[in-house]
Amino acid sequence: MIRGVGILGLGLWQGRVVENDAFSADYLQRAEVKDPYHGRRGDDGTVRIAGMEFVPGRHDRTLAAIERSFADPFRGTRRRRWLGREEKVSDAETEAAARAMEKAGIGPRDVGALLVQSFLPDQLNPKNSALVAHNLGITAAPVWEVDSVCNSSLSQLMVGALLIAQGHAKHVVCVQSVAYSRVRDPGASASVQEGDMASAFVLGRVPGAEMAFSWRVDGSLHPAISLQWSAPTGAPPRRYWERSDERLLIRFDHELQQRVNREVADHARVTSTEALAKAEMRLEEVELFATHQPMSWYGAFMDDVLGLADGVSASSFEEYANVNSASLPASLHEAEKAGRLGRGARVLLFCPAAGYTYGAVAMRW
Repeated sequence: MIRGVGILGLGLWQGRVVENDAFSADYLQRAEVKDPYHGRRGDDGTVRIAGMEFVPGRHDRTLAAIERSFADPFRGTRRRRWLGREEKVSDAETEAAARAMEKAGIGPRDVGALLVQSFLPDQLNPKNSALVAHNLGITAAPVWEVDSVCNSSLSQLMVGALLIAQGHAKHVVCVQSVAYSRVRDPGASASVQEGDMASAFVLGRVPGAEMAFSWRVDGSLHPAISLQWSAPTGAPPRRYWERSDERLLIRFDHELQQRVNREVADHARVTSTEALAKAEMRLEEVELFATHQPMSWYGAFMDDVLGLADGVSASSFEEYANVNSASLPASLHEAEKAGRLGRGARVLLFCPAAGYTYGAVAMRW
């Protein structure tokens, strides 16, 4: 249990908004289903999606959310943000961090550490942390990449809170970003439910705040999702300095992805139960729950898996789409705007991540 450390400010990059009318009907008809989240309904009402099975009576909220998703060519997304061709990921990260710092009431000299995760960074190496620090005017603090893909916000939350609890920093700025538009397959149907985003939060001393974590890992699932170079058919292997027509794309191993999907419910229950127990909190006391949102019905799936009360879950999918590691901060940002995150609020967060890791945190805000 980490006591006396909490979130002082949240910030999001305010990028170009792309609404559904930007996609033509012709595009939607031509888009090929290449992601693993396209399912089918049996005569008995059971829905099967990539290794998962949702049964009436046991997964009613999930089934209702899937029904809405199946009926919507945009899969529940109304808006998403996209980086312009000339925009840098580091600039979006800087904007999100600056907004979070402003809300927290701190300046560059108050920052004891900066933790950054970029999907994708401006360049392969070095990544963005020192550049974001330079943009913000931070010169006297450790600046590190802390990256666990989709659940990087949880990893940074734990690392930053420990730095403060141990007296190594007074304030820690945590930044996450995703640039799906630069690696998405424009001919795939899932591209309409993917967005770009940069998010940030500031950690500091907060009387009464508490947080307790639980983690699990299964590295045998590592190849289930990957970001790989796609070489032209028949192209010879190349050395890194040679020119090539390769393209960076997200790829799925569908067999392993089915294992991920079958097992995620158990990991959610185990880590959430453990985090709640460490925080001496009961599930029925949770006032706000947020999770990763790779698709619109994922939150309802977690509601059914964990047995959460109706109305507890926070969502940001309709406004921002799937934004990977920024999903949790974006949902917290929207919940805060709605007045749901007063001091002392009991919060539960769960997030899986490619690799494969699973993390949960129970918090008193």
